[in-house]
Amino acid sequence: MEENQEVIEQQEEVTEVQETVSKEEYDLLVTELEELKSKLPQEKSESELAIEAKEKELFKKEVNLTLKESGLEQFAEIIKVSDADELNTTVDVLKKIVNEIKVSTGYVPTEHAKQDAYNTAKSKGDTKGMIKSLFGLN
Repeated sequence: MEENQEVIEQQEEVTEVQETVSKEEYDLLVTELEELKSKLPQEKSESELAIEAKEKELFKKEVNLTLKESGLEQFAEIIKVSDADELNTTVDVLKKIVNEIKVSTGYVPTEHAKQDAYNTAKSKGDTKGMIKSLFGLN
């Protein structure tokens, strides 16, 4: 009985090997296979990966240099940009913000009052104007 089963399995293998496919079906399968292969993502070679790493490093250095030239090197760690245009707009915005902070925290004298009428008349040498300002006749 086991011998019969082995013979049957061998005959099935032989039949599978002898199965033929028409030329048209074969061509269709080959073109479909080529289309599917072309849709697969291409694996990058080591040299391409090395070039990409160098490009990223070069752009990072460009970002640091641009920030240093603009006096914004303190922001180097938080700036995340992907291209030169984005870098330029970010630098412009940061410059504007830093300038506004400088203006708002700058020195504003409080004791420097407006020149009153008496001092204005005195600087012109106008004695009548000085007297009028003392008595409030202006």
